[in-house]
Amino acid sequence: MQALREIEERLAQWVSDELAQAFPHVFVVEARLRVHTPEPEVYLRVDTDTGITLDECVKIHLYLRDRLSGLDWLPEKVGLSVSSPGVGAPLRLRRQYPQNIGRLLFVRTRTGSLRGVLTGVSDEGIQIRRNHRLQKIRWEDIQMARVELPRARRPLRSKS
Repeated sequence: MQALREIEERLAQWVSDELAQAFPHVFVVEARLRVHTPEPEVYLRVDTDTGITLDECVKIHLYLRDRLSGLDWLPEKVGLSVSSPGVGAPLRLRRQYPQNIGRLLFVRTRTGSLRGVLTGVSDEGIQIRRNHRLQKIRWEDIQMARVELPRARRPLRSKS
């Protein structure tokens, strides 16, 4: 297990270096090596400060696909999957928060969990609005946060 983590750390650094050359606005959110599939697969989640498109993910896939085969520290035949984090995926990096201002967040902290609209991001932490009140949460108190889709409200029934 430790060897796999070391490979994934090396993979994340390699991908970051490669992307810095060809796609400087893109950053790596997650880099994993999936070995439980019939063919090992490099699984990447990438993003930009303004959100990433499917077209950009395809370009990144094509750019990295051939470069991966030249790495002697990965299996000879390795697949590649490139995607965006998507709604519902945990926010893993502080860099992901600003692009989600105005969206509903679920946040798990050391003392509990809460939902609210992300209204601000600073060096100290985040600010969310819940129940018409602003609440600040320090970075060190956030255990997990993810964007959620607002729940649809049921229409009021009319008496007729």
